[in-house]
Amino acid sequence: MTTARWAGVTYLFLIVTGIFSIAFAPEQYMVDGDAAATFAKLEANSLLFTNATVAEVACQSSFVLLAALLHRVFRPWSEILALTMVGFVLVSVPISFIAIGEKLSIIQLIAEGAASAEIVDAHLRNYADIRTLAEIFWGLWLLPYGLLVLKSRAIPRLFGVALILGCCSYVAGVFVPLYWDGYWDSLIGQFAGIPGSVGEIGGALWLTVFGARALAPNQEVRP
Repeated sequence: MTTARWAGVTYLFLIVTGIFSIAFAPEQYMVDGDAAATFAKLEANSLLFTNATVAEVACQSSFVLLAALLHRVFRPWSEILALTMVGFVLVSVPISFIAIGEKLSIIQLIAEGAASAEIVDAHLRNYADIRTLAEIFWGLWLLPYGLLVLKSRAIPRLFGVALILGCCSYVAGVFVPLYWDGYWDSLIGQFAGIPGSVGEIGGALWLTVFGARALAPNQEVRP
């Protein structure tokens, strides 16, 4: 299997584990604005919480592998953009692992019978705050990736445009709510993530099924 297809498979693994750990599982144990209810649901779904945490570790670990594979695929078109893409990923992953450490603390406290609603709420808030920093780089890495797609045409350029819009969505999701309380309830906030999802999921599927366009015989590595 080609490097591009391995990148696609790795990307799909990252997407699936990310959706499970960050989107699906929290809906089963999080109650917005109610620490006591969240603690009760989390205790009742402790195995799900543990599995989601393990999945998040796997997700972030695969992110490093994905960056390495995509670098190998796209570096012939621009080494600078490819290295920038990898750099943003390598900044985001340690931040994400620090955030995950807050969840591991919760798991340990529950196992020891030392958890309380207040303590769990504090760890979850810390997790959310730290992960917000990582989300900046989850967005920024999509910019050089999208530009590489546009430059190389290794996969359809539609995905490149969607990836760049996805970058804007991630970064906006971190900073705009600081100035606009109703951002996430607005139409813009609710639909801003769609282009990025199209670019990431669509691009991953394309790489998995079709791979990437090969270099022309006379094409060399470019800055």
